[in-house]
Amino acid sequence: MTDEKRFALLIDAENISAQYADYIMEEVEQYGVCSYKRIYGSWDRIVRTKWEAQINKNSLKAMMQINNTRGKNASDSALIIDAMDILYNGNVDGFCIVSSDSDFTSLARRLQEAGVMVIGMGESDKATQALENAFDKFVYIDVLAKQAQEEEKKQRSDEKSSQAAKPVVGAGNTPSKRAVEEKIKQIIMENDDMGKATDLGQIGNELQRFYKNFDVRYYNAKGGKQYKYLKEFVSDFKSLEIKGGRGQGVYVSIRS
Repeated sequence: MTDEKRFALLIDAENISAQYADYIMEEVEQYGVCSYKRIYGSWDRIVRTKWEAQINKNSLKAMMQINNTRGKNASDSALIIDAMDILYNGNVDGFCIVSSDSDFTSLARRLQEAGVMVIGMGESDKATQALENAFDKFVYIDVLAKQAQEEEKKQRSDEKSSQAAKPVVGAGNTPSKRAVEEKIKQIIMENDDMGKATDLGQIGNELQRFYKNFDVRYYNAKGGKQYKYLKEFVSDFKSLEIKGGRGQGVYVSIRS
């Protein structure tokens, strides 16, 4: 437990719907422990809204602001100032900024320059590519929420796998499976030129570095089943071959 990374979770309530609150908390917990859990917004965007209930449920600290000037968002400024204060205090290993607002692009870059991990969460139809690329990883929280809801619906109705949720590839700036396949082949060929084998972990790292919004959970296999692991995702490409496992390294090559 002591090796877990500590994160500061900063949510822009004026940009993200409260319907994603549980999914946000579940996702960020995969990366580490939240030392800070703060939500920013004007009084009317938090009090007596759906966010108010989520604040109590998820133990969020409300950082309510007053917009003193028309057209100026005091909440954005407060979030940025707090992020820098937290950074300088040195109490966290990373940040999770929850917003689709491109105004946080510079903040994400600055936090990265400080050497901490920076995760972004936003909606696929709102986030710009520039915003996504400013983070180490950018998560489409609306896509994950939709998939989870459809999976729950499928389980309740006991539907067959062929009737499962439709693939969500194409949402936002998500790369196509074809593009991902070609990128994997490029990684393998570059390693082959240097006489090196290509392990699955390297592929995962390189895909995440090249596509900041890449996540296998955004894709569905034939029949509608959602991928959960990179290995099963890569295994579905007929042009690729996976070897190893069960205590050995897992390596990927281009099928001859």
